[in-house]
Amino acid sequence: MLVIATLLAVLNGALVQSETRRPDFSGSWAFDAQKTMSPDKDGRVVLAAMLGQEFTAIQNAASLTLRILTNAQLVVAVYDLTGRSSENVSPGDIVVTSRAKWDGDRLLISSTSTSEEKGKRVTVETIRTLSIDRAGDLIIERTGTPKSLVTPSRSVYRRSKK
Repeated sequence: MLVIATLLAVLNGALVQSETRRPDFSGSWAFDAQKTMSPDKDGRVVLAAMLGQEFTAIQNAASLTLRILTNAQLVVAVYDLTGRSSENVSPGDIVVTSRAKWDGDRLLISSTSTSEEKGKRVTVETIRTLSIDRAGDLIIERTGTPKSLVTPSRSVYRRSKK
């Protein structure tokens, strides 16, 4: 009996440790150019404020809403966190279909849209990974295809004290 109780306690502890706490991205964020200039794990530096100079995030169990002010225009993007796809409109009336999913403590947003390249319509696919580092900064990394339209990049945002 003692062996079974010990085994159950060990298994329960392993399950609790394997559960990863998902970050809450809610708040106001400001682009940090200096931290963004630090090379990524592959040594690349691409200075890109992917979500503008400032944005606000509102998160609950079902969705993540980003309110981005860029070029005096408010862009609102809503991502479903329950596994369903969502549709948003980027500047230039570009329809973007996305699906968000958790990978441990990182949020992966896979998006598809169309664009013009050399006079032809092409499908653009991107993956943006959102995570919070140990300093509390928001790290956004982007990859995608075609490579000619999607430059791998990384943006760092610090939480604003408003």
